[in-house]
Parts: sequence; C-alpha cells; structure tokens
Amino acid sequence: MFNYILADTLRIFRKKSFLIVFLGYMILFLIMIFIYFNTSFSAENYIEKTKNFLGYFPFITGLAVFLSVYYDDFKSKAMQTAIGRGLPRYKVVLCKFLESLLLLFFSVICMFVLNFSLPIILGIPLNHTQIVKLLLITSTEFLRSIGYVAISAIPIFYMQNALIGTIFYVLLSSKTIFIFLTLILGQEIFVHTLGNLTSYLFTSELYRMTDEFVKNRAIDFSLIWVILLYILLPMLLSTLSFSKKELEF
Repeated sequence: MFNYILADTLRIFRKKSFLIVFLGYMILFLIMIFIYFNTSFSAENYIEKTKNFLGYFPFITGLAVFLSVYYDDFKSKAMQTAIGRGLPRYKVVLCKFLESLLLLFFSVICMFVLNFSLPIILGIPLNHTQIVKLLLITSTEFLRSIGYVAISAIPIFYMQNALIGTIFYVLLSSKTIFIFLTLILGQEIFVHTLGNLTSYLFTSELYRMTDEFVKNRAIDFSLIWVILLYILLPMLLSTLSFSKKELEF
C-alpha cells in the first residue's frame, strides 16, 4: 500500500499540469498583493485579502489534486491494475484519500509559508493574533478541500465514473451546492418544522469552528467530531459501494 501511494504521489509531482496550476495559484496571489499594496496597506488589509484569495484554494488547487488522483487513475485503468495485482478495494479507497491528503497538505504548507513570509518582505509583519488568524484561515480551506474530496469520491467509486465525481467536486468547491442547500433549508417551512439545518452543513460547521476559536480562544470538540464525520462517513460509503461493484475494464 505504501509503495502504491508513493509511486502515485511521485507521478503527480512530475505531472506538468498539476505543477502549472499549483505554481500559477501562488503567482496569482503575489500579483494580487502587489496590485493592492500601497503606503496605507496594513497587516489587517493583508489578512482580509489573503482570506478572500484562499477561499479559492479548494476550487483551484483542490481540483487539480482531485483530477490528478482520481480522474487520471480511472482514465488510465491504473486502479483496476492494482486491484488485479492483489490490492484490496478498501485499501484503494484509503490510498486515494491519503494521496489527496498528502498533496493538499504539501500545497497548503507552501501557501502558508508564502502567506507568512510576504508581509515580512513588504515591511508589514503580522502580530501573534494575525498569525493565528492566518493559520486558521489556511487550515479551514485545507479541511474544506479534504471534505469535498471525500464526498466527491462516493459517485466515483459507486459509478466508476470519474467525470461525475469531478462535476460534483466542482459544484462543492465553488460553493454552488452550499448556496443551493442554504437557500432551500433557509425557507420558513423548513426552519419552523426542522429548525435551522443550514448550520449543520459541512462548510457551515467549518466556518463556525473557526469563528468560535477566534472569539473564545477555545476549540469546540463537538464541532470537530461533526467535521470528522463528514470526512469518515463518505469514505465508508465509498468503500462499501466499491466493494459491491464489478470492475469495468
């Protein structure tokens, strides 16, 4: 299993399209900051602009990771080959998730180093509170990406169709599904009968956890369990659905 993850991760790091998207995203951040930078540009302005920009991390970098890990594998039939050589299906699901986790973690660490270093270069160093806020923003977008990957993998393994899973990931990472569900669940008929269910959506839970920490300097562990459930339950569903499917060659 380790060799499978290592080989596939190294393959992705050598993939030009992934590197172009990854480096392009960082370059776009630099361009944005230098456009906004002036004599009145403060550390708070920097945090606000960075927060807005990192909101696109799941949609841009996350999508590049998702395509590299899932779409390419199904297209080349590499996953079927690995199963044919004896790798259990539950390990395939786990490997794909761990690959995504490693690639997203590497990407988000690079972004954090850039986000942390740039203010020092510009002469507007961040204080402790702002560094914590920057770390929270980065962590939130990382977790959002991980959750979307786990959820979008369900239709891929169930239908063995990477295109449907990719479309689903795009709808999630662009917040299209979140906005749609918020509009539907926010209707009075649902609020009066079922309560405010929008607060239980994955994206809402993540942002609520971040806000709670900023306000109270404490972690709400009940929110962490909910977020973990949003990640682990889709993985379980992917494993169960994939184990009952005939492989398509």
